[in-house]
Amino acid sequence: MLRTVRPEDEAALFALFAAIRSEELAMAGWDAALRDLVLRQQFDAQRRGHRAQYPAASEQLILFADRPIGWMVFDRSGSTWHCVDIAIAPEFRRRKIATDILRSLQDEAAASSRAIGLMVLRSNAAARALYDGLGFRPSGGTGTHWFMEWRA
Repeated sequence: MLRTVRPEDEAALFALFAAIRSEELAMAGWDAALRDLVLRQQFDAQRRGHRAQYPAASEQLILFADRPIGWMVFDRSGSTWHCVDIAIAPEFRRRKIATDILRSLQDEAAASSRAIGLMVLRSNAAARALYDGLGFRPSGGTGTHWFMEWRA
C-alpha cells in the first residue's frame, strides 16, 4: 500500500498533486497553462518546504492495485512523530485507505512510546473528522490550521 518515492515517480506525484490541489483550489475554470504553472510552483515549493522543515521525513506513494493514488510525508525522527502531509486522490477517498495507514502508524508509535502530531486546515472538515475519529486532539493552531496530536 505504501512505497518510498523514487526519482522516476516525479511525474505521477505531480499528476496526483495537480488532481488533488486543483480540486481544493477550485481551479476547474482556469486557463490550463496558468493552472499548470501555478500548480507546478506550489508543488515544488511544498516539497522544498517539507524537506527543509523535516529533512528526515520519508516520502511515500500510496498505492491501490499498484496504482499511485496519493502520498504521505512522515517524520519519525523526534520524540513526537509528524504526519507532515497525507493526501488521497478524490476518487479514492472514503474507502478507509488513509484510516488504515494512520492506524498502522498509531500502532507503530504506541509500540515506540511516541505521539503523532499533524496540522490540518481549519476549512478541511473531512480531514478533521478523520483525525477526530482516530483520536487526534487539537493542541493549538493558527488562523488557518489546527495543530493536532495523538497519544496512545
